[in-house]
Amino acid sequence: MSNRESLSKKIADIFDLPRDLVANSFRLTVVGRRQLFVENHKGIILYDKELIRLKVQGGEVRISGAELQVRTVYTHEIYIEGVIKNINLEVLQ
Repeated sequence: MSNRESLSKKIADIFDLPRDLVANSFRLTVVGRRQLFVENHKGIILYDKELIRLKVQGGEVRISGAELQVRTVYTHEIYIEGVIKNINLEVLQ
């Protein structure tokens, strides 16, 4: 664990904050097979009805499925609907 990650963990513990919020990590919330909410994304890389790629801290998230739609997008939050078949995390070295 790097010094920055260690410091973020300590700050989160002291102030009783979620660690992902302090560390700027992303969070995925999946509801069934039809809804996905991604927090702390860094941008959309690819948007297609069968594949959506999002840039996140340390890599990218790939969502594949059918009839995928971005319902809502904010600076750091995105809401996706459709038939979600696979969610894959690609870690960049």
